[in-house]
Amino acid sequence: MSNFSDFKNGSFAQSSPAMQKIRNKTITAEKFASMVKSGDWIYGCMVGTDAVAPRKAIFQRLGEGSDKLQNIEMWAVDNAFLGTDFGLRYDKEGKYHIQHQGFIHKGTKDAIKEGWQGFDWYQWGWSMHMNYQFARFYKKDKSQRIADWGIATIAKPEGSYVNGSYGASNFMITAKTCKKFVCEIREDHAWCEPGRNVNLHVDNVDYFIEVDLLDPDFQYPRLDERAIKPSETEKKIAEHILSIMRDGDILQVGIGALPNAVVLAIADSDLKHLGVHTEMIGEWAFTLIEKGLIDNSRKSIDQGRCAWAYAVPFIPERYFEFMHHNPMFAAYDINYTNNFLTLSMVDNFMGIMSFAKMDIRGQVVSSCVAGRPISSTGGQFQFIVGGQLSKGGRAVLAATSRTPDGKSRIIGMLDRGDVVDVPSQFVSYVATEYGIVNLMACTDAEKARKLISIAHPDDREELEKEAAKLGIKTKHWMFDVCPDRRYPTADDLKDHKHGYMDLVIAPKGVSNPSS
Repeated sequence: MSNFSDFKNGSFAQSSPAMQKIRNKTITAEKFASMVKSGDWIYGCMVGTDAVAPRKAIFQRLGEGSDKLQNIEMWAVDNAFLGTDFGLRYDKEGKYHIQHQGFIHKGTKDAIKEGWQGFDWYQWGWSMHMNYQFARFYKKDKSQRIADWGIATIAKPEGSYVNGSYGASNFMITAKTCKKFVCEIREDHAWCEPGRNVNLHVDNVDYFIEVDLLDPDFQYPRLDERAIKPSETEKKIAEHILSIMRDGDILQVGIGALPNAVVLAIADSDLKHLGVHTEMIGEWAFTLIEKGLIDNSRKSIDQGRCAWAYAVPFIPERYFEFMHHNPMFAAYDINYTNNFLTLSMVDNFMGIMSFAKMDIRGQVVSSCVAGRPISSTGGQFQFIVGGQLSKGGRAVLAATSRTPDGKSRIIGMLDRGDVVDVPSQFVSYVATEYGIVNLMACTDAEKARKLISIAHPDDREELEKEAAKLGIKTKHWMFDVCPDRRYPTADDLKDHKHGYMDLVIAPKGVSNPSS
């Protein structure tokens, strides 16, 4: 793989006015950091386009003295897989910087455990939070915008445009919320076809930064997602989820052993003509495309294309091979992929998400457990609601019945400090290794009874006692008289469209008396 210096020296850059502009604007990360002032706010893109070279250069300047930086605030820098230890390495006590971060990944958790104090969590919910943050930071007059600097990673520029590559999610939002926009160019990033809001004219970029891809700090951790082996428990959960799927479903899948178990189950099934409308694209989609199961032929919007918002190129060459100039993949900003209005137009949406714990009324905790942030809401809330708005749509919350330390994930009441990510009234399908249930339109007693039925058998008696303390009638005679509660099956709901529109009777217009 070539070094960025090849680009800067023009060895493979076409000779054009646009390319000359890029060369003229190209600086080192250290030069960029020298232009940053104490008290500046840095707005960064998130997963897939989280610029690492400029961030490292800023951290290296933190400290006491007139030639150092103090009071630096970093916003929306996800710090997911690149440079996760910069804060710990250069300013462990957080005396000179604060990083406002929504998602918490392993590197961040490790840094916090080791004493990093420069971390400020906020509840991040794509896409509504992006809208709120855009409203907070954006000004029509660029010189008045709230962030002093915006930083993002891009693919190698082509013609007069740059491309947000794997981070379409908030690439354009970053570009439009800062006084100065800086892009680092990575040759290992694919040029991802739009969608929308992923291409930007070079005139809208103030500086370009060189990146040495041989520097270990700038390399993604290599992870072969195909090698993630689900446990037998996770395979059982996948089988339950597969039981409510059908041909033509449009998938939203994440990363990890449980989503991988679902993908493997789908790969071994006879499902066909599947599609993709997702927040995160990755190996799961590549695998199902190679199997011939994903063709996007039955999508109601973006037909023939996988709609996605971000990717994490754990194996850069494989992601590049699949996504570079591939029109099958449509890169979109998060306000499209995660928008309720968009999801309402995606027929047969099938979202698969995980949770940390849930009470017997169906309140979902995924981001902050007992006062300890572990992640963020992300797109979970939108996709859960979107599954209800979609014609024939479904959204599944899945988890093992117990945590690794043996505690039940389904509990009587939430604990102090738990943050509710999805209110109970929006929750429909919930799956564990003991089954899958639908809570849609259920009463408290029905919800509790269903959730207890998929809890670990050794926890069910205690959950029944908890329900009784709360006055929830899980032992009522109604369950003996009508055990199925006349409840619709997944197949019964395949043509359901939220809004009971076929029942609406519009009033006749009233004639204008003056006419």
